[in-house]
Amino acid sequence: MRYGIIGNCKSAALVHENSSIDWLCLPNFDNPSIFAKILDEEGGHFRIVPKTEGRIRQSYLPETNVLRTEFDDGPNAFAVVDYMPRHRVADRYWHPPEVHRILEPIRGCPQFRVQFFPRLNYAAGVTTLDIQGNMACARHGQEDVFLYASFPLDQVLGNGCYRLERPEFFLLSYHEHLAAPDIAGVLEERAKTETYWRTWSSRCRLPAVAPEAVLRSALTLKLMTFQETGAIIAAPTTSLPEIVGEGRNWDYRYCWLRDASLMLEALASVGHYEEAEAFLNFLLNVLESKQSRVQILYRIDGGTHLEERVLPHLRGFRNSPPVRVGNAAATQRQNDVFGEVLEALYQYSQARGVDQLAAGHWSLVKFLVRTIAEQWREEDSGIWEYRNRKAHFTFSKVLSWVALDRGARIARFLGKEQLVSEWESLAQQIREEILAKAWRANLQSFTQSYESDVLDVALLRMQGLGFLESADPQWISTVRRCAADLLRDGFGFRYTAPDDFGRPKNSFVLASFWIAKALVSIGEISRAEEIFEKVLAHANHLGLLSEHIDPENGELLGNFPQAFSHMALINTANLLAASREAPLSS
Repeated sequence: MRYGIIGNCKSAALVHENSSIDWLCLPNFDNPSIFAKILDEEGGHFRIVPKTEGRIRQSYLPETNVLRTEFDDGPNAFAVVDYMPRHRVADRYWHPPEVHRILEPIRGCPQFRVQFFPRLNYAAGVTTLDIQGNMACARHGQEDVFLYASFPLDQVLGNGCYRLERPEFFLLSYHEHLAAPDIAGVLEERAKTETYWRTWSSRCRLPAVAPEAVLRSALTLKLMTFQETGAIIAAPTTSLPEIVGEGRNWDYRYCWLRDASLMLEALASVGHYEEAEAFLNFLLNVLESKQSRVQILYRIDGGTHLEERVLPHLRGFRNSPPVRVGNAAATQRQNDVFGEVLEALYQYSQARGVDQLAAGHWSLVKFLVRTIAEQWREEDSGIWEYRNRKAHFTFSKVLSWVALDRGARIARFLGKEQLVSEWESLAQQIREEILAKAWRANLQSFTQSYESDVLDVALLRMQGLGFLESADPQWISTVRRCAADLLRDGFGFRYTAPDDFGRPKNSFVLASFWIAKALVSIGEISRAEEIFEKVLAHANHLGLLSEHIDPENGELLGNFPQAFSHMALINTANLLAASREAPLSS
Protein backbone atom coordinates (compact mmCIF):
# COMPACT_ATOMS: atom_id res chain seq x y z
CA MET A 1 0.00 0.00 0.00
CA ARG A 2 2.22 2.78 -1.26
CA TYR A 3 -0.35 5.43 -0.42
CA GLY A 4 -0.62 8.47 1.76
CA ILE A 5 -3.85 9.87 3.12
CA ILE A 6 -4.95 13.49 3.13
CA GLY A 7 -8.20 14.75 4.60
CA ASN A 8 -10.01 17.39 6.60
CA CYS A 9 -12.49 15.52 8.85
CA LYS A 10 -15.09 15.62 6.12
CA SER A 11 -13.60 13.36 3.48
CA ALA A 12 -10.23 11.88 2.58
CA ALA A 13 -8.15 10.96 -0.44
CA LEU A 14 -5.50 8.31 -1.02
CA VAL A 15 -2.49 9.62 -2.90
CA HIS A 16 -0.14 7.06 -4.44
CA GLU A 17 3.60 7.41 -4.10
CA ASN A 18 3.66 8.50 -7.77
CA SER A 19 1.25 11.40 -6.92
CA SER A 20 -1.87 9.75 -8.35
CA ILE A 21 -5.06 10.34 -6.39
CA ASP A 22 -6.60 6.90 -6.74
CA TRP A 23 -9.43 7.18 -4.19
CA LEU A 24 -11.60 10.15 -3.31
CA CYS A 25 -15.24 10.47 -2.29
CA LEU A 26 -16.99 13.85 -2.17
CA PRO A 27 -18.49 15.63 -0.42
CA ASN A 28 -18.22 13.17 2.52
CA PHE A 29 -16.39 9.95 3.38
CA ASP A 30 -19.31 7.71 2.43
CA ASN A 31 -20.46 9.40 -0.78
CA PRO A 32 -19.82 7.77 -4.19
CA SER A 33 -16.26 8.05 -5.44
CA ILE A 34 -14.81 10.62 -7.82
CA PHE A 35 -11.64 8.57 -8.29
CA ALA A 36 -11.54 4.80 -7.69
CA LYS A 37 -8.48 3.52 -9.54
CA ILE A 38 -7.50 1.61 -6.41
CA LEU A 39 -10.52 -0.62 -7.12
CA ASP A 40 -10.30 -0.71 -10.93
CA GLU A 41 -7.84 0.60 -13.52
CA GLU A 42 -10.78 2.43 -15.15
CA GLY A 43 -12.11 3.80 -11.85
CA GLY A 44 -10.63 7.27 -12.35
CA HIS A 45 -7.52 9.02 -11.07
CA PHE A 46 -5.68 12.35 -10.98
CA ARG A 47 -1.91 12.18 -11.47
CA ILE A 48 0.91 14.65 -12.04
CA VAL A 49 3.47 12.96 -14.31
CA PRO A 50 7.02 14.33 -14.68
CA LYS A 51 8.37 14.48 -18.22
CA THR A 52 11.48 12.54 -17.24
CA GLU A 53 11.51 9.65 -14.83
CA GLY A 54 13.70 9.91 -11.77
CA ARG A 55 13.69 9.50 -8.03
CA ILE A 56 10.39 9.93 -6.19
CA ARG A 57 10.26 10.76 -2.49
CA GLN A 58 7.03 11.12 -0.54
CA SER A 59 6.66 12.42 2.99
CA TYR A 60 4.38 14.40 5.26
CA LEU A 61 5.36 17.90 6.21
CA PRO A 62 6.39 17.56 9.87
CA GLU A 63 3.51 17.31 12.36
CA THR A 64 0.84 17.69 9.65
CA ASN A 65 -1.42 15.79 7.30
CA VAL A 66 -0.02 17.78 4.37
CA LEU A 67 1.62 15.40 1.90
CA ARG A 68 4.64 16.23 -0.27
CA THR A 69 5.72 14.17 -3.30
CA GLU A 70 9.05 15.16 -4.83
CA PHE A 71 10.18 14.28 -8.35
CA ASP A 72 13.90 14.54 -9.07
CA ASP A 73 15.55 13.47 -12.34
CA GLY A 74 18.88 15.11 -11.48
CA PRO A 75 18.93 18.37 -13.45
CA ASN A 76 15.27 19.06 -12.73
CA ALA A 77 13.14 18.69 -9.63
CA PHE A 78 9.72 19.74 -8.43
CA ALA A 79 7.25 18.82 -5.70
CA VAL A 80 3.51 18.27 -5.49
CA VAL A 81 2.02 19.32 -2.16
CA ASP A 82 -1.41 17.81 -1.46
CA TYR A 83 -3.86 18.67 1.30
CA MET A 84 -7.52 19.21 2.06
CA PRO A 85 -8.11 22.56 3.78
CA ARG A 86 -8.89 22.57 7.49
CA HIS A 87 -8.57 25.43 9.96
CA ARG A 88 -10.62 27.51 12.35
CA VAL A 89 -12.62 30.52 11.22
CA ALA A 90 -14.01 32.32 14.27
CA ASP A 91 -15.97 29.70 16.25
CA ARG A 92 -16.16 27.01 13.58
CA TYR A 93 -13.95 24.88 11.35
CA TRP A 94 -13.45 25.56 7.67
CA HIS A 95 -13.19 22.21 5.91
CA PRO A 96 -14.67 22.42 2.41
CA PRO A 97 -15.00 19.31 0.21
CA GLU A 98 -11.87 20.18 -1.75
CA VAL A 99 -8.42 18.87 -2.63
CA HIS A 100 -5.63 21.38 -3.23
CA ARG A 101 -2.52 20.43 -5.21
CA ILE A 102 0.36 22.92 -5.26
CA LEU A 103 3.23 22.38 -7.70
CA GLU A 104 6.55 23.84 -6.56
CA PRO A 105 9.66 24.11 -8.78
CA ILE A 106 12.82 23.14 -6.95
CA ARG A 107 15.61 23.02 -9.55
CA GLY A 108 16.17 23.33 -13.28
CA CYS A 109 13.28 23.52 -15.72
CA PRO A 110 10.92 20.69 -14.72
CA GLN A 111 8.10 19.73 -17.05
CA PHE A 112 5.02 17.68 -16.34
CA ARG A 113 1.79 16.46 -17.83
CA VAL A 114 -1.51 15.77 -16.13
CA GLN A 115 -3.77 12.74 -16.13
CA PHE A 116 -7.17 13.95 -14.94
CA PHE A 117 -9.77 11.24 -15.37
CA PRO A 118 -12.67 11.70 -12.95
CA ARG A 119 -15.24 8.89 -12.98
CA LEU A 120 -18.15 9.96 -10.79
CA ASN A 121 -20.55 7.62 -8.98
CA TYR A 122 -18.08 4.77 -8.55
CA ALA A 123 -17.24 4.96 -12.28
CA ALA A 124 -20.73 3.83 -13.24
CA GLY A 125 -21.69 5.24 -16.63
CA VAL A 126 -20.07 8.11 -18.49
CA THR A 127 -18.48 11.16 -16.89
CA THR A 128 -18.24 14.13 -19.26
CA LEU A 129 -15.55 16.80 -19.01
CA ASP A 130 -16.18 20.41 -20.10
CA ILE A 131 -13.10 22.67 -20.13
CA GLN A 132 -13.52 26.43 -20.03
CA GLY A 133 -10.23 28.30 -19.64
CA ASN A 134 -8.89 27.75 -16.13
CA MET A 135 -11.88 25.70 -15.01
CA ALA A 136 -13.16 22.25 -15.95
CA CYS A 137 -16.45 20.67 -14.96
CA ALA A 138 -16.81 16.89 -14.71
CA ARG A 139 -20.44 15.75 -14.76
CA HIS A 140 -22.38 12.53 -14.38
CA GLY A 141 -26.15 12.88 -14.18
CA GLN A 142 -26.94 15.49 -11.51
CA GLU A 143 -23.48 15.20 -9.91
CA ASP A 144 -20.59 17.42 -10.89
CA VAL A 145 -17.17 18.47 -9.58
CA PHE A 146 -15.00 21.39 -10.58
CA LEU A 147 -11.28 21.61 -11.27
CA TYR A 148 -9.58 25.01 -11.11
CA ALA A 149 -5.98 25.80 -12.01
CA SER A 150 -3.55 28.68 -12.28
CA PHE A 151 -2.94 27.92 -15.97
CA PRO A 152 -5.14 27.14 -18.99
CA LEU A 153 -6.53 23.66 -18.47
CA ASP A 154 -7.03 23.02 -22.17
CA GLN A 155 -3.22 23.13 -22.51
CA VAL A 156 -2.47 21.05 -19.42
CA LEU A 157 -5.12 18.34 -19.70
CA GLY A 158 -3.92 17.25 -23.12
CA ASN A 159 -1.03 14.94 -23.83
CA GLY A 160 1.62 17.64 -23.97
CA CYS A 161 4.01 18.72 -21.22
CA TYR A 162 3.85 22.00 -19.34
CA ARG A 163 6.91 23.84 -18.02
CA LEU A 164 6.83 24.65 -14.30
CA GLU A 165 8.48 28.02 -13.73
CA ARG A 166 6.69 29.23 -10.60
CA PRO A 167 4.33 27.78 -7.98
CA GLU A 168 1.11 26.65 -9.65
CA PHE A 169 -2.02 24.96 -8.33
CA PHE A 170 -4.94 22.70 -9.02
CA LEU A 171 -8.04 22.94 -6.86
CA LEU A 172 -10.67 20.22 -7.11
CA SER A 173 -13.97 21.16 -5.47
CA TYR A 174 -17.35 19.52 -5.06
CA HIS A 175 -18.88 23.01 -5.31
CA GLU A 176 -18.52 25.61 -8.03
CA HIS A 177 -16.64 28.65 -6.73
CA LEU A 178 -18.42 31.96 -7.17
CA ALA A 179 -15.05 33.67 -7.68
CA ALA A 180 -12.14 31.92 -9.38
CA PRO A 181 -9.45 30.87 -6.87
CA ASP A 182 -5.92 32.20 -7.30
CA ILE A 183 -2.48 31.13 -6.18
CA ALA A 184 -2.35 33.64 -3.34
CA GLY A 185 -5.56 32.28 -1.85
CA VAL A 186 -4.43 28.68 -2.21
CA LEU A 187 -1.08 29.39 -0.57
CA GLU A 188 -2.90 31.11 2.29
CA GLU A 189 -5.14 28.05 2.72
CA ARG A 190 -2.07 25.85 2.81
CA ALA A 191 -0.41 27.98 5.49
CA LYS A 192 -3.54 27.96 7.65
CA THR A 193 -3.96 24.20 7.21
CA GLU A 194 -0.34 23.54 8.17
CA THR A 195 -0.74 25.76 11.24
CA TYR A 196 -3.89 23.91 12.27
CA TRP A 197 -2.22 20.50 12.12
CA ARG A 198 0.96 21.65 13.86
CA THR A 199 -1.07 23.22 16.64
CA TRP A 200 -3.06 19.99 17.01
CA SER A 201 0.14 17.94 17.08
CA SER A 202 1.77 20.22 19.63
CA ARG A 203 -0.96 19.26 22.10
CA CYS A 204 -0.19 15.53 21.80
CA ARG A 205 1.48 13.80 24.74
CA LEU A 206 3.84 11.31 23.15
CA PRO A 207 5.39 8.28 24.86
CA ALA A 208 9.10 7.53 24.93
CA VAL A 209 8.41 4.45 22.79
CA ALA A 210 7.98 5.13 19.05
CA PRO A 211 6.89 8.77 19.46
CA GLU A 212 6.96 9.51 15.72
CA ALA A 213 4.81 6.46 14.93
CA VAL A 214 2.38 7.44 17.69
CA LEU A 215 2.07 10.98 16.36
CA ARG A 216 1.46 9.76 12.80
CA SER A 217 -1.15 7.35 14.15
CA ALA A 218 -2.86 10.12 16.13
CA LEU A 219 -2.91 12.40 13.09
CA THR A 220 -4.35 9.56 11.01
CA LEU A 221 -7.07 8.81 13.58
CA LYS A 222 -7.99 12.49 13.67
CA LEU A 223 -8.53 12.37 9.90
CA MET A 224 -11.16 9.66 10.46
CA THR A 225 -13.41 11.87 12.58
CA PHE A 226 -16.41 13.44 10.87
CA GLN A 227 -16.72 17.06 11.95
CA GLU A 228 -20.42 17.52 11.29
CA THR A 229 -21.71 14.80 13.64
CA GLY A 230 -18.81 13.49 15.74
CA ALA A 231 -18.92 10.07 14.05
CA ILE A 232 -15.64 8.20 13.58
CA ILE A 233 -15.09 5.92 10.59
CA ALA A 234 -13.25 2.60 10.70
CA ALA A 235 -11.35 3.38 7.47
CA PRO A 236 -11.83 5.76 4.51
CA THR A 237 -12.04 2.95 1.93
CA THR A 238 -14.24 0.10 0.83
CA SER A 239 -13.53 -3.41 -0.44
CA LEU A 240 -9.74 -3.51 -0.15
CA PRO A 241 -9.47 -7.26 0.42
CA GLU A 242 -8.34 -8.94 3.61
CA ILE A 243 -7.07 -11.77 1.40
CA VAL A 244 -6.68 -11.19 -2.33
CA GLY A 245 -9.19 -13.30 -4.27
CA GLU A 246 -11.28 -14.60 -1.36
CA GLY A 247 -14.20 -12.16 -1.14
CA ARG A 248 -13.45 -10.78 2.33
CA ASN A 249 -14.13 -7.27 1.07
CA TRP A 250 -16.12 -4.82 3.18
CA ASP A 251 -17.12 -1.16 3.28
CA TYR A 252 -15.56 0.50 6.34
CA ARG A 253 -16.63 4.11 5.75
CA TYR A 254 -19.07 4.04 8.65
CA CYS A 255 -19.08 4.47 12.39
CA TRP A 256 -18.76 1.27 14.40
CA LEU A 257 -19.56 2.15 18.01
CA ARG A 258 -16.95 -0.37 19.21
CA ASP A 259 -14.18 1.00 17.02
CA ALA A 260 -15.00 4.59 17.85
CA SER A 261 -14.86 3.91 21.59
CA LEU A 262 -11.43 2.29 21.30
CA MET A 263 -10.19 5.14 19.11
CA LEU A 264 -11.28 7.65 21.72
CA GLU A 265 -9.19 5.80 24.29
CA ALA A 266 -6.17 6.17 22.03
CA LEU A 267 -6.74 9.87 21.31
CA ALA A 268 -7.39 10.62 24.97
CA SER A 269 -4.14 8.87 25.87
CA VAL A 270 -2.23 11.44 23.81
CA GLY A 271 -4.18 14.34 25.30
CA HIS A 272 -7.10 14.93 22.94
CA TYR A 273 -10.58 14.85 24.46
CA GLU A 274 -12.60 17.00 22.06
CA GLU A 275 -13.18 13.98 19.82
CA ALA A 276 -14.72 12.13 22.78
CA GLU A 277 -17.11 14.97 23.44
CA ALA A 278 -18.15 15.07 19.79
CA PHE A 279 -18.62 11.29 19.70
CA LEU A 280 -20.76 11.34 22.85
CA ASN A 281 -22.96 13.92 21.17
CA PHE A 282 -23.19 11.60 18.16
CA LEU A 283 -24.32 8.80 20.49
CA LEU A 284 -26.92 11.02 22.11
CA ASN A 285 -28.30 11.89 18.70
CA VAL A 286 -28.48 8.34 17.31
CA LEU A 287 -29.87 6.97 20.58
CA GLU A 288 -32.05 9.95 21.39
CA SER A 289 -35.13 7.84 22.10
CA LYS A 290 -35.14 5.47 25.05
CA GLN A 291 -36.88 3.03 22.70
CA SER A 292 -34.04 3.12 20.18
CA ARG A 293 -32.64 -0.09 18.75
CA VAL A 294 -28.89 -0.13 19.22
CA GLN A 295 -27.00 -0.88 16.02
CA ILE A 296 -23.33 -1.80 16.00
CA LEU A 297 -22.64 0.71 13.23
CA TYR A 298 -24.25 3.79 11.75
CA ARG A 299 -23.84 6.02 8.77
CA ILE A 300 -21.70 9.04 9.56
CA ASP A 301 -24.78 11.27 9.44
CA GLY A 302 -26.35 9.06 12.12
CA GLY A 303 -28.56 7.18 9.66
CA THR A 304 -29.39 3.54 10.28
CA HIS A 305 -29.92 2.31 6.72
CA LEU A 306 -26.75 0.68 5.36
CA GLU A 307 -28.06 -1.74 2.76
CA GLU A 308 -25.16 -3.71 1.33
CA ARG A 309 -24.86 -4.04 -2.42
CA VAL A 310 -22.23 -5.12 -4.93
CA LEU A 311 -20.89 -2.94 -7.75
CA PRO A 312 -20.27 -5.57 -10.44
CA HIS A 313 -18.75 -3.14 -12.96
CA LEU A 314 -15.68 -2.64 -10.75
CA ARG A 315 -13.08 -5.41 -10.88
CA GLY A 316 -11.77 -4.80 -7.39
CA PHE A 317 -8.32 -4.25 -5.95
CA ARG A 318 -5.90 -6.39 -7.99
CA ASN A 319 -8.90 -7.97 -9.70
CA SER A 320 -10.28 -9.17 -6.37
CA PRO A 321 -14.06 -8.65 -6.37
CA PRO A 322 -16.62 -8.03 -5.05
CA VAL A 323 -16.67 -4.28 -4.51
CA ARG A 324 -19.27 -3.63 -1.84
CA VAL A 325 -20.93 -0.45 -0.64
CA GLY A 326 -23.01 -0.44 2.51
CA ASN A 327 -22.56 -3.05 5.22
CA ALA A 328 -25.00 -5.76 6.22
CA ALA A 329 -23.31 -6.12 9.60
CA ALA A 330 -25.51 -3.23 10.70
CA THR A 331 -28.33 -5.73 11.19
CA GLN A 332 -26.30 -8.02 13.45
CA ARG A 333 -26.50 -8.28 17.21
CA GLN A 334 -23.10 -7.88 18.83
CA ASN A 335 -23.47 -7.65 22.57
CA ASP A 336 -19.92 -6.43 23.19
CA VAL A 337 -20.75 -2.99 21.81
CA PHE A 338 -22.60 -2.00 25.00
CA GLY A 339 -19.55 -2.59 27.13
CA GLU A 340 -17.29 -0.73 24.72
CA VAL A 341 -19.47 2.37 24.77
CA LEU A 342 -19.96 2.31 28.55
CA GLU A 343 -16.21 1.86 29.00
CA ALA A 344 -15.71 4.99 26.87
CA LEU A 345 -18.26 6.90 28.94
CA TYR A 346 -16.59 5.76 32.14
CA GLN A 347 -13.08 6.66 30.97
CA TYR A 348 -14.35 10.05 29.83
CA SER A 349 -15.93 10.71 33.23
CA GLN A 350 -12.66 9.72 34.92
CA ALA A 351 -10.53 11.94 32.71
CA ARG A 352 -12.79 14.99 32.59
CA GLY A 353 -14.62 14.66 35.89
CA VAL A 354 -18.02 13.22 36.60
CA ASP A 355 -19.41 16.75 36.69
CA GLN A 356 -18.86 16.83 32.91
CA LEU A 357 -21.51 14.15 32.43
CA ALA A 358 -24.75 15.75 31.31
CA ALA A 359 -28.27 14.52 32.04
CA GLY A 360 -28.32 13.08 28.54
CA HIS A 361 -25.18 11.07 29.24
CA TRP A 362 -26.77 9.55 32.36
CA SER A 363 -29.88 8.69 30.36
CA LEU A 364 -27.60 7.02 27.81
CA VAL A 365 -25.88 5.00 30.55
CA LYS A 366 -29.21 3.76 31.92
CA PHE A 367 -30.50 2.93 28.44
CA LEU A 368 -27.41 0.94 27.48
CA VAL A 369 -27.19 -0.94 30.80
CA ARG A 370 -30.87 -1.83 30.81
CA THR A 371 -30.71 -3.01 27.20
CA ILE A 372 -27.75 -5.35 27.75
CA ALA A 373 -29.27 -6.52 31.03
CA GLU A 374 -32.16 -7.88 28.98
CA GLN A 375 -30.17 -9.51 26.18
CA TRP A 376 -26.78 -10.61 27.54
CA ARG A 377 -27.97 -14.23 27.82
CA GLU A 378 -28.68 -14.44 24.08
CA GLU A 379 -26.31 -15.63 21.40
CA ASP A 380 -24.84 -13.00 19.09
CA SER A 381 -22.55 -12.66 16.04
CA GLY A 382 -19.47 -11.67 18.04
CA ILE A 383 -16.83 -8.99 17.62
CA TRP A 384 -15.61 -10.52 14.34
CA GLU A 385 -19.07 -10.31 12.77
CA TYR A 386 -19.62 -13.90 11.73
CA ARG A 387 -22.32 -13.81 9.06
CA ASN A 388 -23.54 -17.39 9.30
CA ARG A 389 -22.99 -18.24 12.92
CA LYS A 390 -24.25 -17.17 16.32
CA ALA A 391 -22.89 -18.38 19.64
CA HIS A 392 -22.35 -17.51 23.27
CA PHE A 393 -19.11 -15.68 22.53
CA THR A 394 -16.93 -15.24 25.58
CA PHE A 395 -15.82 -11.76 24.62
CA SER A 396 -19.44 -10.64 24.24
CA LYS A 397 -20.16 -11.97 27.74
CA VAL A 398 -17.10 -10.25 29.20
CA LEU A 399 -18.14 -6.96 27.63
CA SER A 400 -21.66 -7.47 29.00
CA TRP A 401 -20.00 -7.70 32.41
CA VAL A 402 -18.06 -4.52 31.60
CA ALA A 403 -21.31 -2.73 30.71
CA LEU A 404 -22.88 -3.59 34.09
CA ASP A 405 -19.67 -2.91 36.01
CA ARG A 406 -19.02 0.50 34.45
CA GLY A 407 -22.68 1.43 34.71
CA ALA A 408 -22.54 0.63 38.43
CA ARG A 409 -19.39 2.71 38.88
CA ILE A 410 -20.93 5.72 37.17
CA ALA A 411 -24.10 5.25 39.22
CA ARG A 412 -22.02 5.27 42.41
CA PHE A 413 -20.39 8.56 41.39
CA LEU A 414 -23.87 10.02 41.02
CA GLY A 415 -25.21 8.59 44.29
CA LYS A 416 -27.67 6.19 42.64
CA GLU A 417 -27.14 3.44 45.22
CA GLN A 418 -30.20 1.38 44.36
CA LEU A 419 -28.99 1.00 40.77
CA VAL A 420 -25.47 0.28 42.01
CA SER A 421 -26.72 -2.72 43.98
CA GLU A 422 -28.90 -3.97 41.13
CA TRP A 423 -26.23 -3.67 38.44
CA GLU A 424 -23.39 -5.04 40.56
CA SER A 425 -25.46 -8.09 41.38
CA LEU A 426 -26.11 -8.80 37.69
CA ALA A 427 -22.45 -8.15 36.83
CA GLN A 428 -21.45 -10.79 39.37
CA GLN A 429 -23.92 -13.25 37.86
CA ILE A 430 -22.43 -12.74 34.39
CA ARG A 431 -18.91 -13.11 35.76
CA GLU A 432 -19.71 -16.41 37.46
CA GLU A 433 -21.24 -17.80 34.27
CA ILE A 434 -18.16 -16.86 32.22
CA LEU A 435 -15.80 -18.47 34.69
CA ALA A 436 -17.92 -21.62 34.71
CA LYS A 437 -18.62 -21.98 30.97
CA ALA A 438 -15.79 -20.29 29.03
CA TRP A 439 -12.80 -21.97 30.72
CA ARG A 440 -11.44 -25.13 29.11
CA ALA A 441 -9.33 -27.10 31.57
CA ASN A 442 -7.91 -29.33 28.84
CA LEU A 443 -6.48 -26.24 27.12
CA GLN A 444 -5.78 -24.26 30.29
CA SER A 445 -7.36 -21.28 28.55
CA PHE A 446 -10.56 -19.40 28.07
CA THR A 447 -11.94 -19.99 24.58
CA GLN A 448 -13.84 -18.08 21.92
CA SER A 449 -17.27 -19.30 22.97
CA TYR A 450 -18.87 -21.54 25.56
CA GLU A 451 -17.95 -25.22 25.13
CA SER A 452 -15.56 -24.41 22.26
CA ASP A 453 -11.88 -25.23 21.79
CA VAL A 454 -11.23 -22.24 19.50
CA LEU A 455 -8.83 -19.57 20.75
CA ASP A 456 -9.53 -15.91 20.01
CA VAL A 457 -7.28 -12.87 20.41
CA ALA A 458 -10.21 -10.87 21.81
CA LEU A 459 -9.81 -12.95 24.99
CA LEU A 460 -6.59 -11.04 25.58
CA ARG A 461 -8.55 -7.95 26.58
CA MET A 462 -9.98 -9.65 29.69
CA GLN A 463 -7.24 -8.36 31.97
CA GLY A 464 -7.10 -4.84 30.55
CA LEU A 465 -10.83 -4.49 31.09
CA GLY A 466 -10.50 -5.57 34.71
CA PHE A 467 -12.20 -8.93 34.42
CA LEU A 468 -9.04 -10.80 35.46
CA GLU A 469 -5.96 -9.73 37.42
CA SER A 470 -2.56 -9.93 35.75
CA ALA A 471 -1.33 -12.41 38.38
CA ASP A 472 -4.34 -14.72 37.95
CA PRO A 473 -3.07 -18.17 36.86
CA GLN A 474 -6.00 -18.48 34.45
CA TRP A 475 -5.00 -15.19 32.80
CA ILE A 476 -1.34 -16.14 32.52
CA SER A 477 -2.09 -19.50 30.98
CA THR A 478 -4.64 -17.98 28.58
CA VAL A 479 -2.08 -15.44 27.36
CA ARG A 480 0.56 -18.10 26.79
CA ARG A 481 -1.83 -20.48 25.08
CA CYS A 482 -3.22 -17.76 22.78
CA ALA A 483 0.26 -16.50 21.92
CA ALA A 484 1.33 -20.03 21.04
CA ASP A 485 -1.74 -20.65 18.89
CA LEU A 486 -2.30 -17.25 17.28
CA LEU A 487 1.23 -16.07 16.43
CA ARG A 488 2.71 -17.00 13.06
CA ASP A 489 6.30 -15.82 12.52
CA GLY A 490 5.68 -13.00 14.95
CA PHE A 491 2.39 -11.88 13.39
CA GLY A 492 -0.90 -12.22 15.26
CA PHE A 493 -4.16 -13.73 13.99
CA ARG A 494 -7.65 -13.10 15.36
CA TYR A 495 -8.25 -16.85 15.33
CA THR A 496 -6.95 -19.73 13.22
CA ALA A 497 -10.12 -21.82 12.99
CA PRO A 498 -12.21 -21.73 9.77
CA ASP A 499 -14.90 -19.04 9.50
CA ASP A 500 -17.57 -18.14 6.92
CA PHE A 501 -14.93 -17.88 4.17
CA GLY A 502 -12.52 -20.62 5.12
CA ARG A 503 -9.36 -20.51 7.19
CA PRO A 504 -7.72 -17.08 7.70
CA LYS A 505 -4.42 -16.67 5.86
CA ASN A 506 -3.31 -13.17 6.75
CA SER A 507 -2.46 -11.73 10.13
CA PHE A 508 -4.58 -9.05 11.74
CA VAL A 509 -2.56 -6.00 12.80
CA LEU A 510 -4.77 -5.39 15.82
CA ALA A 511 -4.22 -8.99 16.96
CA SER A 512 -0.44 -8.53 16.96
CA PHE A 513 -0.73 -5.48 19.18
CA TRP A 514 -3.23 -7.13 21.55
CA ILE A 515 -0.91 -10.12 21.96
CA ALA A 516 1.98 -7.75 22.68
CA LYS A 517 -0.04 -5.92 25.33
CA ALA A 518 -1.08 -9.18 26.97
CA LEU A 519 2.54 -10.34 27.09
CA VAL A 520 3.50 -7.11 28.85
CA SER A 521 0.88 -7.82 31.52
CA ILE A 522 2.57 -11.14 32.40
CA GLY A 523 6.07 -9.68 32.36
CA GLU A 524 7.24 -10.93 28.96
CA ILE A 525 8.20 -7.43 27.87
CA SER A 526 11.06 -8.22 25.51
CA ARG A 527 8.86 -10.60 23.55
CA ALA A 528 6.14 -7.94 23.38
CA GLU A 529 8.67 -5.40 22.11
CA GLU A 530 9.74 -7.79 19.34
CA ILE A 531 6.14 -8.11 18.11
CA PHE A 532 5.60 -4.36 18.32
CA GLU A 533 8.77 -3.58 16.38
CA LYS A 534 7.97 -6.17 13.73
CA VAL A 535 4.59 -4.61 13.00
CA LEU A 536 6.12 -1.13 12.90
CA ALA A 537 8.70 -2.37 10.41
CA HIS A 538 5.86 -3.37 8.07
CA ALA A 539 4.13 0.02 8.08
CA ASN A 540 4.39 1.70 4.70
CA HIS A 541 6.84 4.42 3.69
CA LEU A 542 4.72 7.02 5.50
CA GLY A 543 4.14 5.00 8.68
CA LEU A 544 0.59 3.97 7.75
CA LEU A 545 -0.98 0.58 8.46
CA SER A 546 -3.82 -1.32 6.88
CA GLU A 547 -5.96 -3.97 8.57
CA HIS A 548 -3.94 -7.08 7.65
CA ILE A 549 -0.39 -8.16 6.86
CA ASP A 550 0.44 -11.13 4.66
CA PRO A 551 2.94 -13.04 6.85
CA GLU A 552 4.62 -14.59 3.80
CA ASN A 553 5.63 -11.39 2.02
CA GLY A 554 4.81 -8.60 4.50
CA GLU A 555 2.26 -6.97 2.18
CA LEU A 556 -0.32 -4.66 3.73
CA LEU A 557 -3.87 -5.71 2.85
CA GLY A 558 -7.41 -4.75 3.81
CA ASN A 559 -8.99 -1.32 4.13
CA PHE A 560 -6.45 1.44 4.49
CA PRO A 561 -5.45 3.16 6.63
CA GLN A 562 -7.18 1.20 9.37
CA ALA A 563 -8.29 2.96 12.55
CA PHE A 564 -8.13 -0.23 14.64
CA SER A 565 -4.47 -0.71 13.70
CA HIS A 566 -3.38 2.83 14.54
CA MET A 567 -5.42 2.91 17.73
CA ALA A 568 -3.73 -0.28 18.92
CA LEU A 569 -0.29 1.05 17.95
CA ILE A 570 -0.81 4.08 20.21
CA ASN A 571 -2.09 2.04 23.15
CA THR A 572 0.69 -0.56 22.85
CA ALA A 573 3.40 2.10 22.66
CA ASN A 574 2.00 3.75 25.78
CA LEU A 575 1.95 0.44 27.65
CA LEU A 576 5.51 -0.42 26.62
CA ALA A 577 6.69 3.03 27.69
CA ALA A 578 5.00 2.59 31.07
CA SER A 579 6.58 -0.86 31.48
CA ARG A 580 10.02 0.68 30.98
CA GLU A 581 9.32 3.36 33.56
CA ALA A 582 7.86 1.00 36.17
CA PRO A 583 11.18 -0.39 37.46
CA LEU A 584 12.48 3.15 37.95
CA SER A 585 9.50 4.14 40.06
CA SER A 586 9.47 1.02 42.23
